[in-house]
Amino acid sequence: MKIVPVFVYLLVPLFATSPVRSAAPGDYPDSAKTAVVRAAQEALFNDRFATADSLYRDYIRQWPDDPAGYLYRAGGLMAEMSDREEDRYPDDFPRLLNIVDSATEVVLDTCSPHTAAWMHLLRGHAVAYHSLWESRFGSRLSAVRLGLRSNDDYEDGLERDRTVYDLYFGLGSYHYWKSAKAGMLRWFGIFRNEKDKGIRELRLAADSSLLHRDLARSSLIWIWLDGGQYDSAIAVAQEFASRYPDGKTFLWPMAQAWYEKGNCDKAREIYGRIREKLVDSPGNYFNLIECDFYITQCCRKLGSQDEVVESARRLNEYLDRIPKETLKRQTAKIGYLKRTAVE
Repeated sequence: MKIVPVFVYLLVPLFATSPVRSAAPGDYPDSAKTAVVRAAQEALFNDRFATADSLYRDYIRQWPDDPAGYLYRAGGLMAEMSDREEDRYPDDFPRLLNIVDSATEVVLDTCSPHTAAWMHLLRGHAVAYHSLWESRFGSRLSAVRLGLRSNDDYEDGLERDRTVYDLYFGLGSYHYWKSAKAGMLRWFGIFRNEKDKGIRELRLAADSSLLHRDLARSSLIWIWLDGGQYDSAIAVAQEFASRYPDGKTFLWPMAQAWYEKGNCDKAREIYGRIREKLVDSPGNYFNLIECDFYITQCCRKLGSQDEVVESARRLNEYLDRIPKETLKRQTAKIGYLKRTAVE
């Protein structure tokens, strides 16, 4: 799994599983809807994608005029595609995002300012999901263009109702990752460095939002990882991994943090746990190659030559089943494993 795409917060699915604050009667979204979202979200974090998709379909059947259901389902499909590094839903995913765009426009024509703020949140998330899809499977330039556009709807939402603190999750993620990935554009003054502003906004969402509290906290894992604060990243990742033991979402940054920290024993252990989860359902083998590459690297750094060769030779167990696209994307790591296997 690629750990840091353009807007990495979207690696984690859309809504938190345990909102602390309840929606008031008549508010959007209501408690019946959030109950379905919580159940689906728990399934997603535990890699039970079919279960989550079924729940999101139920949401759409119960509330077909609510744009959120279509966005939730698109988020679930994106989570599965990110997990498997495969564009598995080239028709359903864009179709759902198009529905979000048109359905939110209909609601915005007649809704209250509070509901309008939520509609803008959904629209911003839809653009951000499209950006993530482009960064994974399409055009990097399109990914950047779309990612920058997502901010507009989050800002519009705040203009309608500043008490919808969930908007700060989108804004915080946007401000941090725009700054982190701006590179020379920031140096030339085209983009300001708004990393600290983004972190403040994410903390506000973690403290005060209705549905994004856990998600705002978990998104900080990748920010700590990006900033070299490995102990902080590991602590939060461990917390979420223990809550969702069947999933891989939080094991990936935990493994990378241990690796970057120089603790190859722990990194090898976590990559091994991920590999065990992948063996039965390897998808296009991209992530299995990732695991075998880093496990081999860890063994080399630990000075265990026999284990270095043994781990590299695992590639031979599935080499002839790797699709051409994965062979192309993982050329360097496959080459390394092949060379190491004959040392």
